[in-house]
Amino acid sequence: MTIIQALILGIIQGITEFLPISSSGHLVILPFLLGWDLPKEQIFTFDVLIQIGTLIAVIVFYWKDLTQIARSMILGIKNKKPFEEIQAKTGWLAILATIPAGLVGLLLKDHIEDAFTRPAIAGALLIITAAILFVSEKIGKKSRNITTLNWSDAVVMGISQALSIFPGISRSGSTISGGLLKNLDRKTAGRFAFLMAIPIMAAAGLLSLIELKSISNLSQFLPMMAVGFFTAGIVGFFTIRWLLGYITNHSLVPFAIYCLILGSGTLIFSTINSSTSNNYEIKAVKDSYLVSYSSSIQWIIPLINECSEKIPGTTILLNQSDTNIYPSGSDIYISYGELSSSSPYIYQLGNDYLVPAAHKENLLINLTLSTLQGLYQGDITTFNDLAEECAECVINEGIDIALDEKFHVWSYPEESFLKQAFQSAFQMDVLSPNLSIAPNPSLLKQALSLEEKAVGILPQKAIGDHLKPIPLIDLINDQASIQILASSHAEPDAALSALLVCIQENNID
Repeated sequence: MTIIQALILGIIQGITEFLPISSSGHLVILPFLLGWDLPKEQIFTFDVLIQIGTLIAVIVFYWKDLTQIARSMILGIKNKKPFEEIQAKTGWLAILATIPAGLVGLLLKDHIEDAFTRPAIAGALLIITAAILFVSEKIGKKSRNITTLNWSDAVVMGISQALSIFPGISRSGSTISGGLLKNLDRKTAGRFAFLMAIPIMAAAGLLSLIELKSISNLSQFLPMMAVGFFTAGIVGFFTIRWLLGYITNHSLVPFAIYCLILGSGTLIFSTINSSTSNNYEIKAVKDSYLVSYSSSIQWIIPLINECSEKIPGTTILLNQSDTNIYPSGSDIYISYGELSSSSPYIYQLGNDYLVPAAHKENLLINLTLSTLQGLYQGDITTFNDLAEECAECVINEGIDIALDEKFHVWSYPEESFLKQAFQSAFQMDVLSPNLSIAPNPSLLKQALSLEEKAVGILPQKAIGDHLKPIPLIDLINDQASIQILASSHAEPDAALSALLVCIQENNID
């Protein structure tokens, strides 16, 4: 992303955040129509962060109202009459209206982020926004003012705001329309719509600030975010002033017509574009890429080959290596082009889970978290010890191995990312000094396949057909989740970005 692109997106955000035409939809559609190839990992965070600029515009514009509302709410609580004053009541109703959007945002976060990369979805939802605006104008009686605002109005407008989590559904449009459908006048619906947007915009902005650390090359991205932030805030302030004056005496139908035209045009353009070119058919800037990968993710190689075939002009050279220490604990290191002096570029390709594994003839059939900890901390050394702790964890009928025989427990070197990961996941602060050490998952798999008494911890997708996973009966999989990461020291070109997107979309967790 360039400074000019950030400036343009900031202007668009400032104008469209408060007009009922969907700012998020425009931030998805505009780069698509202009052919901007913006990094997928940055665009969602950028879009949410520049909303903080427009959030500050709302706070500045309504500062007097907000201070009066806050003071009235505090006095209401102190006097044990929290809803007596209209200002306090408005504040509590704004908080109530925030809840639906907050729940939807938390439950559907991954789907929402995905929608920010799909212009066709934003186009279709803009058409829905047009329908919402048109229907609310035709049905709403616009006969109620702020003094009649009640909890049912807040719930309806809150649900309307929850719909606007997706790009293409206008926040202001849907919430104002929700108020009009409840027969509020346009001025009241508009004022309450902006007030109730403050908490959810603040929460979304805070989450994006927390997630900033996961963005690769963050230091180079900060100037673009700053430009977008300040531009959106300044433009947004003047847009609020104009819109509140406009909607008092004017219909929302012109905005509905605009949304219908833009949404339909986007759908048509995206259909034509997808029919003439494959999403992954991007000309390579470099001739070849050397992909070095750890033995724990051999299963992903067919997927890399499949995705590379979709990008003409590229050559993917594969190299399995567990001797290199890849940046940031990544499983794949991609070498090409000129090296950057900045921090490595990190890409998340999916997730895996750490699980105990053993020979298929091993007596173990289950483990609990405490028995796994006992094995690795040296408190449980024999099958007999384990059976006493967890009778259902060991086969004790028709066996060829004596229960008093000792386990052979395997771990990884001290500096290994996997060792650190399983110690954290399975809450093992201190490990037994008697553990055997395998330098990488490939050699650990070989050790487990040669000895029935051996036990180790592997990424689930690396276990293969010759070993068996040992279920942890009291541990949720997500507790042992690890990221599958790729890294490089050169800035990604269009072809590599397409390869990574293809892997991400086809890699099922």
